[in-house]
Order: sequence, then structure tokens, then C-alpha cells
Amino acid sequence: MKIYTRTVCEWQPDGSLKLVESESFDYEGPVSLAKDSPSPPPPPDYKGAAEATALSQKTSQYTPYGDLVYSGDPTSPSGYKSTINLAPQAQQTLDTQMGLSQEMGDITRGQLPNVQQKYGTPMDLSSVPAVADKAYQAMTSRLDPQWTQREGMERTRLANQGLSPGGEAYTNAMRDFSQARNDAYQQANLGAISTMPQTYQLASSTYNQPLNILNALRTGAQIQNPQFQAPGAPTNYLGAAQGQNAYDMGLYNTGVGEANSFNSGLMSVAGAAAAAFF
Repeated sequence: MKIYTRTVCEWQPDGSLKLVESESFDYEGPVSLAKDSPSPPPPPDYKGAAEATALSQKTSQYTPYGDLVYSGDPTSPSGYKSTINLAPQAQQTLDTQMGLSQEMGDITRGQLPNVQQKYGTPMDLSSVPAVADKAYQAMTSRLDPQWTQREGMERTRLANQGLSPGGEAYTNAMRDFSQARNDAYQQANLGAISTMPQTYQLASSTYNQPLNILNALRTGAQIQNPQFQAPGAPTNYLGAAQGQNAYDMGLYNTGVGEANSFNSGLMSVAGAAAAAFF
């Protein structure tokens, strides 16, 4: 194969082109075709870069009270999940409180036999009037002999004054005596009634004592919740992907330009060489 390195042509009067001078050499080696344009770079994984950027902000944290751990999760819309683990002692306390709270719920629903037996029936308030009655009996046990004695003395006093039953003065005196005695017994009754609130409080306290103990155990130990720091600025994987894509596209465009320039020059040479034969 002859390779032309220099050609000189002249136009003839008839309008044809005549080769008047040329330089060439014979070549037997391989022939190189036109230069191919490079393939465009693959598009970057913007979604993966954005997820990686978001996940980079989720830094796991560890404290004496518990840990906050982030991990990838393909089933989550955000692509990651967070897990909080309490310290063993805090977890044990929480389990205990939750168990006691469950017992409180069981008490409400009557699912615990011993509690159901105790709280399945209304609180027995019979002790409240019973105590009041005993208090009234205790006070009247002293009033009865006193007023019995006073009544005899009053009747004797009226007889000594010459007053007899049925007379107006006698009737008025005995009426005043009866009112005084009624007032004394009424005061005793009010005193007995005043014991009822205290008796009710004692009965209610005894009835609710198991619940109070259970509630005290449930709320006595407070869990120290772990405190975590706010996350810092994320690693900009998305920006890195965009920068890498811009760099790859720059190389691609440069390669396309070089191929186009090479092929344009090659076509010019081939056209000139082909014209030399016409």
C-alpha cells in the first residue's frame, strides 16, 4: 500500500485536476482506522449518594445510660434505622416498672386471683357506723346515771317547793330539765358522728394498702434516660458524586473533541489523496 506524504496538483484548462508532483512510500504494516469517540461515563448514583450523605450524619452514640445505634435498612424509606438500647441496669428497672404496670392493669381487669378476691367486692364500710355507735354508747354510759340522778334531785327540789306534777310551774321546770338532758345527749351524738371521717379514712387506707404498696414500687425507681448529642454536618457524598460526574463528563467531552479533530484531519488527507487520482 502506498502512503502519500506530499501531493501537488494543478487545475487544467478543461477543468480537471492533474497530479504534477508527489512524495510517497510503500507500507505493508497494519492500517489504523478512524479514531473512535469515547463512550459516555455512566450516570452517578445520586440516590445512593444522597442516602449515604444522610446516613453519614447518623453517628452512633454510646453513653453510660444507653446507646443510639444507626444501621442500614433497605426496607426503610430513609434507607436506615435507629435503635436505642438501655444499659442493663436501666433495662432491668424498666422491665420491672412495666411488669408492675401490667399488674396494675390486671388488677383493674380482675385477672389476678388474690387481688380479684380482695377487690372483687366493694370496700366494707360497716366499721364506720359501728365505731360511731360504740363512741356514742361510751359517752352515754356516763350520761345515763348522771341524768337519772339529776332527774330524781330535780323532782325532789320541786316537791320541796310545794309544786306538784300537773301544775304549770312543775311542768315548765321539767320541760327545761328535759331540754337540757336532750342537749347533753345530742352533744354526745355529734361527738360520735365526728369519729366517722377518721374511721372511714382508716378503713380506706387498709383497703387500698396493697395498691399503694404496688404503686410505690412501680414509681419508686426512676429511669435515667440517655441523652444524645445533636448530629454534626454530614459527609457530602452527594456533592462528591456530582463533582465526579462533572470530571468524567469533562474527560468525555475532551475525548470526543480529540476524536473529531483526528478524524477530520484524516478525512482531509484522504480527500486530497483521492483527488490526486482524478
